[in-house]
Amino acid sequence: MRIFIIAYYHDPRLKKKAGGLIRMFELADNLIKLGHEVRMVLPMIGNPKTQTLAHVTTIPLIDIPVLRPLFFHLLSSLYLLATVWGNADLLYVRQMNSFLPSLIAHITARRTIYEIPNDPFIDYQNLPPVKRMLAQTMDRLSIVLSEKVVVLSEWSKSRLHQLGKVEESRILVMPSGTDTELFVPLSKEACCRKLNTDPSFFYVGFIGTFLSCQGVDTLISAAPAILRQHPKTRFLLVGDGPMRQKWAGMIEEKSLKEAFIFTGHIPYKEMPGHIGVMDICVAPHQEGSNQASPVKLFDYMACGKPIVASNIPVVKEILGKANCATIVSANNVSELAQAISLLVSDPNQCSSLGANGHNYAMQHFDRKEITKKFISEVN
Repeated sequence: MRIFIIAYYHDPRLKKKAGGLIRMFELADNLIKLGHEVRMVLPMIGNPKTQTLAHVTTIPLIDIPVLRPLFFHLLSSLYLLATVWGNADLLYVRQMNSFLPSLIAHITARRTIYEIPNDPFIDYQNLPPVKRMLAQTMDRLSIVLSEKVVVLSEWSKSRLHQLGKVEESRILVMPSGTDTELFVPLSKEACCRKLNTDPSFFYVGFIGTFLSCQGVDTLISAAPAILRQHPKTRFLLVGDGPMRQKWAGMIEEKSLKEAFIFTGHIPYKEMPGHIGVMDICVAPHQEGSNQASPVKLFDYMACGKPIVASNIPVVKEILGKANCATIVSANNVSELAQAISLLVSDPNQCSSLGANGHNYAMQHFDRKEITKKFISEVN
């Protein structure tokens, strides 16, 4: 098939870096590996042409609020009108507060898949009334004009069916998954040598964009209790984002600077080596976090690491059957500290949980297999 993927993204907190599109680039690459022709239409942010095998058309942005999305929607729609007719079998649209791509596909008799990556009903609540009405209208029109709707979890599917009144038969679940050839268990000692870290320490690690919803402030607050029991513990924070300065300030105030390591932004393809240093991986999401299918969880599992994660619905869905994680209450400092401390004290349990996660990821969350299933469902 000839498939067009269109996505709008912009987050001023990320300082012109694109966040949250790993899934889209990986989807495009796996579609190509399966023999499909893929073109992506994306904003000119974050060098997208270097992140995928697909042919990428970048749309320039006027970097002014309000005009920014309008300019992208207008130019991308003109581009689609000029190219989709006769050149695409399927249009895959990532939620973007515009129904124009789906309308163009409808007019040109092209099949459309509409992806909603996060729970829209949580997002709607966080918007002022006018923006909420606009977002709801755009989503509703896009859903009506599309053949299928993709969500990232069964929880999101249930919400979209119950609250959005979308027929279950039209909703496809496509979890983020992981690259099981790239993310594999690695030798801690070898990874430590490569990254110049001391393998004698026990590393508790986090990867992701530094946003408040990630709950790293809870980990920082839990660190003193963990260090009292296990002083040779270190906390490895891989990534960057708007919360870095605040988290660094918290670490300084608690006199924990020696215990925390900030790596800065790391290319996704280099993540396995950083996860390889970690003895325990954490995902301490805040309560009410709209994490539809956190990529980090699948990558942690594939790398064979035990996980400590917050008790939010989608996280429980991903980890619940894998027997690879300790689940704690969100925002609960003492529970997080206790769960990590218990694992630090029990290397056999760490090894067992890590092996369970790796095996489960191989069986259920390989991105190539997820893409094959998607293609079979839309054919």
